[in-house]
Amino acid sequence: MRLDFAKKLILFSLIVTGMAWVIFFADIHTSLLSTKANDECLSCHEDKDLSMEIKEKKVSLYVDKSKFEKGVHGGSDCKDCHVNYKADDLPHTTKKVDVDCKSCHSDLKTEDHNVHAKVKCESCHNPHYSSPVKEIKNNQTEFCTKCHNQKNVTVFKTNIHAQKNVQCNDCHKTGHGVVGISKSDVAKTCNKCHKDAHAKLDNVLNKSMMKNGSANAPVCTDCHGSHKIYASKIDIQTQACLKCHLDAKKFPGEEKGSAKFTAEYKTSVHGMVLGKDNKQAATCIDCHGNHELDDPKNPGNSKMKANLMETCGKCHADEIAKFKNSAHGKAYLSGDNKDAPSCTKCHGEHNISSVASTEKFSKINTTDLCLSCHKGGKLTKDAKNNSDSLAANYHLSTHYVALKNGNTNSASCADCHGAHEMKPSTDPTAKTNKKNIAATCGTTDCHPKQAGQYTGSIHQVATSKDNKDAPTCINCHGNHQIAKRDKDIDKNIASKSVVKLCSDCHSSAGIIQRNELKDVTRTFDDSFHGLAVRGGSGDAANCESCHGYHNVRSPEDSLSSTFKGNLAKTCGQCHKNQDKTIFESNIHIVNPKIESPWLFWITNFYIVIIIGTIGVMTLHNILDYRKKTQLRKIAKQQEINSQENSEKNSIDNTDNKEDNGKN
Repeated sequence: MRLDFAKKLILFSLIVTGMAWVIFFADIHTSLLSTKANDECLSCHEDKDLSMEIKEKKVSLYVDKSKFEKGVHGGSDCKDCHVNYKADDLPHTTKKVDVDCKSCHSDLKTEDHNVHAKVKCESCHNPHYSSPVKEIKNNQTEFCTKCHNQKNVTVFKTNIHAQKNVQCNDCHKTGHGVVGISKSDVAKTCNKCHKDAHAKLDNVLNKSMMKNGSANAPVCTDCHGSHKIYASKIDIQTQACLKCHLDAKKFPGEEKGSAKFTAEYKTSVHGMVLGKDNKQAATCIDCHGNHELDDPKNPGNSKMKANLMETCGKCHADEIAKFKNSAHGKAYLSGDNKDAPSCTKCHGEHNISSVASTEKFSKINTTDLCLSCHKGGKLTKDAKNNSDSLAANYHLSTHYVALKNGNTNSASCADCHGAHEMKPSTDPTAKTNKKNIAATCGTTDCHPKQAGQYTGSIHQVATSKDNKDAPTCINCHGNHQIAKRDKDIDKNIASKSVVKLCSDCHSSAGIIQRNELKDVTRTFDDSFHGLAVRGGSGDAANCESCHGYHNVRSPEDSLSSTFKGNLAKTCGQCHKNQDKTIFESNIHIVNPKIESPWLFWITNFYIVIIIGTIGVMTLHNILDYRKKTQLRKIAKQQEINSQENSEKNSIDNTDNKEDNGKN
């Protein structure tokens, strides 16, 4: 059995070996025959000058033998392709005869159904020097652009697809099955690679627009381009967003979403190609998203008021952090106040200007912007007692009037309250908080000198210790209705105003009691200076004449203008060339009963003596006058009576004479 098996194995081996040699020699023979036949053809066609005219056009008949033999057809006989040629006739034919490639490549019958159906094989495959399919695939872009050499196609060579080794056939299929890509096929084609982007696009506004048959619904190539793929934000914006949304025929009207509304973006600070530090400014997709565009009516839309902080915060993180902690931000986040401003309320939507703009964000315009909400003094929906008087008179203040007159150094709302970080004055970190208001008013461009004087004063020290009664800038000057200190005002009115201002605190029983203060208002009113001021003197010393106004300090403070060592200088402003001892006397009239009982009783004694003396003298004069008046009346009456008697006697005498004459 083993012997028979061995014989059969040897016989099988001999048969296989014999067949292999037969095939080998047959192939060599065929190759030799083919080579011999091709050599016969190439003996003429190797001539570089060999040509013929076809339709009055010179056509080269040269074939490079080395290239031909290296090509995929190098082992084929010329006659395999060039049929119906008469080799013995010269020329072989008078017209060009097409080669029937399908006689060998029978699998290309599907070509009739693609866009290359009418394209001849030699247009893509050089008949004599055709490269292997593998080489064509590896360099397909260069291969295809030999024919498709339009500029809008050749740009594919430099786009991101080419950089990622994406070839033409990845989108258009292979050369023999090339298909046209309609608008409805674009998403499906791109989805083969970009599944995530397609999933986002499949759930948004564009999808619903396409389902409804809207001609405005964009597909991938509308935004990204087809062969020139737009990858940067600026390119996408120009190619896609603005190209469509600036078309007034597609988006008519003037409301949000119209072409006119979108056009405002072009002149906005976001519309600039380069922003701060040469960084790209915000484009459409930064705010509206790219593939996840949403219906404006959707509550989750990034442009909805409730979501604007998150949207704007992608670029403006610092500003949003401040805004969230502000009074505006908290009211906005709570959702309770529908009037609470969002980013777009102040900055606009597409027409956003740079804060450095001399127009929209000039000091006067931003102030008017604030007043457009806070008009009539309405600060917030939670405004409490007397709050409606705060902003109501701001337009009459020296700050606003100066702004209106073009003084850009004058304080605006943002200068005092901050731009994004505006907070209620009760907040310890607010610029308008009692502890911070002096620093706010004393910024470099405003009142640094006055703030420096206020620092260290008795009022500032008390404020730093959380004394609620201690005055700051706004207690004396007001907050929104700050009036200009008019140098031309009547001195008497000004002097009385100062005394009245200081008396508002220093005559308050509550403040005096809580802070253990002296009743300086009453003692000043009773003093010579106080009486003179009340009497109408504009030159008499008032509170600030002696104590100053911003740098008010305790008399025990050596820096105080009322310190004993400084009195000569202070009082000498009015009382020049006076003896120093006069300056050491009390200016405010104090209670002598407590300070000096002897002086009190002596003073009262003299007052009684004076009043008594004057009283007695007055009474004496009255009585004397009365007595003399009575005496004058008596004398006059006596004179009248005497005269009457005299006249009567005269008449009687006359009558007697007449009677005597008759007798």
